[in-house]
Amino acid sequence: MVVNAMNSCPTSSIIVINYNGKKFLERCLSSLGNLNYPNYEVILVDNASVDGSVEFVKKLFPWVKVVENKRNEGFAEGSNIGFRHAKGDFIVFMNNDIEAHPDFLKEMVKTVRSDSSIGICGCKLLLFDNRNVIDTVGGFFCDIYGYCLFRIGVLEVDHHQYDLLKTVFVVTGGCMLVKREVLEKIGGFDSKYLSNQEELDLCWRAQLAGYKIMVNPLAVVYHKGGGWWKPSNSSSRAPVIRFITERNTLRTLIKNYKGSTLLKVLPKYFSLLIAEIVLFLLIGKIRFALADIKSVMWNIYNFRDSWRTHKRIQQMRVIDDYFIQKRMFKNCLKIDILKTLLLESRLLHLDEPSPLYKKMVKG
Repeated sequence: MVVNAMNSCPTSSIIVINYNGKKFLERCLSSLGNLNYPNYEVILVDNASVDGSVEFVKKLFPWVKVVENKRNEGFAEGSNIGFRHAKGDFIVFMNNDIEAHPDFLKEMVKTVRSDSSIGICGCKLLLFDNRNVIDTVGGFFCDIYGYCLFRIGVLEVDHHQYDLLKTVFVVTGGCMLVKREVLEKIGGFDSKYLSNQEELDLCWRAQLAGYKIMVNPLAVVYHKGGGWWKPSNSSSRAPVIRFITERNTLRTLIKNYKGSTLLKVLPKYFSLLIAEIVLFLLIGKIRFALADIKSVMWNIYNFRDSWRTHKRIQQMRVIDDYFIQKRMFKNCLKIDILKTLLLESRLLHLDEPSPLYKKMVKG
């Protein structure tokens, strides 16, 4: 259902991805029903929840369009399915553990309408239970090896220090707006990504196609955390998340870099990954080492598909990798990950940890 249609404002579609997130939906959908924007629809994509989410939404929020998947399609493919049901010129992808400020959609639409080259817009996420503390302003730091580590502004008290429109490399998938034309041109999210790195891949491809990625910090939402995928036992699921993240990182590099850049980047990427595997073995984290190895094996098995996709992406490229890398974080974030493991395992002793390490621990 389109809410309060007005021809002066383009239709926007808000797609909420849900998996057993009934406890978050009342706050999320109630906030979306009270937006200061005249023309939008809300679509809930349910990934085969078994907690009564669908029945709850149909009863309390009959104006929400519900798409029921027969299995858990993940965030990436769930978002693609939602897009196929969307009518809007602007598409917002949102986690179910978000409560939206009434002006968030108006601000994001204003940003992308201000410049035809802006293809994706992020917003400011504040902590749900401590609303003067930042979860992230837009997105993550990303280096040339595809590692996205800590969030911009994470856990800083919000003094409006980031309240300026700025260009970034990647915005968080927790709440992002994408122009329909961008999704149609670059192909939407990669369906092989369950979760993790899917927003990096999408933003990277959008930039290759010539679009800007912007953040408008005046668009504000409140993020609870754990709504999309919160493991019942985080210690047992952590290796699974490690596998998915590393698998998706390597696939992202293969698809989006041109061949000559891959020849430069992949040798160091694999050197760092081998170092991480060895370190995991030394400190007894065998399942994490196996997760890294499995991520490489998965990419070998799926290499043909990745390379076919690589060729399609390179055909639409209008920006060289030199300019892409200039937008990335200068430090190698994997090295700081390895330092963190060494420090935690007491295999490395430093009088003063690096600023990056401190921020990683803080986040």
